[in-house]
Amino acid sequence: MTLTCGRACSRSTKRTSSFGARLIAAFAAVLSCAMTMTVFTACTNDNIDNPMPLPDPEEKLAEYTIMYYGHGGSNREYYYLSKIGDFYHAGEEAYKYTNVVVQYKFSTAENMKAQGGYDDNTCQEFGGKTSRWVVNPSKSFQEQVYSRSNIYGADNADYTCADSLTNFINWAAKACPAKKYMLIVHDHGGGYRPDDDLPESTGAGTRGMVYDDGRDLKHFTVKSFTRAIRQADVHIETLFMDACLMNCLEYQFELQDLCDYVIAPTYSKPSIDGAYRMLPKLLGQPSVDIEQALDDYCKACVASWDEAWHIDETTPLYTDMTVTRTSSIAHLGEMLREFTDRLCDTYQNGTDAQRQAIDNCTASAVKVQLNRPNYDAIKYVKSIVNALPEVYGEAFYNQMKEAFNNCIVAQYFSKYLTAHNYMVDYSVLLGFQGAYAYTYWRNDDANSSQKPIAEVIYAEDGKTYIFKVSPTDNPEYYESTFLTEDDPWGSTLADTYEQLVFDRTVGWSRWLRLNNQHPNLFCPKDLKFELPWPEGKNEVE
Repeated sequence: MTLTCGRACSRSTKRTSSFGARLIAAFAAVLSCAMTMTVFTACTNDNIDNPMPLPDPEEKLAEYTIMYYGHGGSNREYYYLSKIGDFYHAGEEAYKYTNVVVQYKFSTAENMKAQGGYDDNTCQEFGGKTSRWVVNPSKSFQEQVYSRSNIYGADNADYTCADSLTNFINWAAKACPAKKYMLIVHDHGGGYRPDDDLPESTGAGTRGMVYDDGRDLKHFTVKSFTRAIRQADVHIETLFMDACLMNCLEYQFELQDLCDYVIAPTYSKPSIDGAYRMLPKLLGQPSVDIEQALDDYCKACVASWDEAWHIDETTPLYTDMTVTRTSSIAHLGEMLREFTDRLCDTYQNGTDAQRQAIDNCTASAVKVQLNRPNYDAIKYVKSIVNALPEVYGEAFYNQMKEAFNNCIVAQYFSKYLTAHNYMVDYSVLLGFQGAYAYTYWRNDDANSSQKPIAEVIYAEDGKTYIFKVSPTDNPEYYESTFLTEDDPWGSTLADTYEQLVFDRTVGWSRWLRLNNQHPNLFCPKDLKFELPWPEGKNEVE
């Protein structure tokens, strides 16, 4: 059986399960669519793997120590190493008041060789290994990154183990003590999805941040990542999640008590970067104004991408960077709780016209990436508040706006995004009846765009359903046909999403369950992203 949907999908199915029946009802509406663990050896100053002399107690503390924790990312070795190399371009003067400490895991030897640019000896000697060192500006990057003496820990140890990150932070703070600390975590990122955040006890191969190609692509979960920071011996003032899609409410709320500032992109992040060299300069000065320094860095970071690709207002480039002041997250949570309370009450007990207004907002929500079910949170909230003035009113709108603005220290977007008003704020998971969808796309060479071909629906009880998505005679509509029930996704909404600080504060899962409207499938100008079909599954034809 098939059904049609406005640039998205209403659905039909022969399944008789309770979720299947509810799923079909939800899809019947017309949608408007505009995208064995190994732990590193403990890190101490007398670590036999990588000894580091104790600092001179008489020496004046540096203003900052910048800690870089990164991985080759399976396919980005050259670019990631180039970014680390940029620290060496800051100049020796910048290192008078600041330190940079690096721990980097190379991709597997096979992946290094496949990427090209590395001889067999380098691939075999460094592939899957971790190097750790203190940046010495009087030396070259090549001298330090390819130094055998800097290889640390067990070969191909799990880089996404919480203890590994904690141990690095503690080692870096002892080796290079400072008044304040910045932590950069650099690799692929995926924002937040419950099926990316499976309990660690499951031994799952999917995680939401850092993809360890030597450990079956394991990632950090939200909980393991925050645990790594929480159990460290020093306070991280600024956390820089240098990875795609990480500026989401689910992560921001989890981190609010663990650092003072969070830097993260909402969209995808290019591999190249010419701004790392600015960090030692900006932070390496007495009495630094940290908020101004982070503002300057983010502005330069986004500008460097525009410059690298010769971007103007007509050339698509979806890049951004936001700095969040975590002390303001709690108040934003209070306002979002009130927003969600009123939203759920109106959807359950309001008029048909009010429910239709809410559905219209959901059907046109701004999607951040074509495949993932994450949407611009603040624009979605604003659209509903504006659509229901009798429920929220101007006073609530102004309070919500103030709460949001107080969280933002700095926010920059590419020239293209700014010119076309495609700027995004924090993302948030959006779904329907306790489910959410991962969408698969294919290039449509006829009109140089992409078209949806399938969706995997992740139900709150852990089941998954696959639907084929097909165009109709009307280019604004698609039809969807149920194909099969797939293997369980590994957990439930209750054991993942409801365990988040964000959900416990805001109660967003209540709305995920109540909402009957499938969200918009498309994002501005059909933004592309890496869209692999799962290994072992056939693409839908």
